[in-house]
Amino acid sequence: MEFDLAIDREAQYVRVTISGEPQFAELLSMIHLLGVESETWEGRRVLVDLRGVHTPFDHGQQFRIGEEAAASLHHMDRIASLVPPERITRVSEKAARRMGTNVRVFDDEGRAIRWLTED
Repeated sequence: MEFDLAIDREAQYVRVTISGEPQFAELLSMIHLLGVESETWEGRRVLVDLRGVHTPFDHGQQFRIGEEAAASLHHMDRIASLVPPERITRVSEKAARRMGTNVRVFDDEGRAIRWLTED
């Protein structure tokens, strides 16, 4: 499947935008690679914008995505995941938080950015 990835550095966080139709395995690999890449970033806060992802993931896959985010991005202080309102299940959030990673899922970009940038 085809998908795009963009990484933009903002003043207080890094924005990662993923769009298209990544396969489950491709998304897991992408999260792992982001973990490696983000080790070199100055900031430790990231906004992952998934509103353009059209691939449906079942609850088991969402749980695994949360586990991979926790394992690969454990060095980040805060991770805000931005999804369309109809796709909020909190499964990946709970999996990542259970493993000690500070992840929150949002459907509102402004709220996600406020949470990322508050002290």
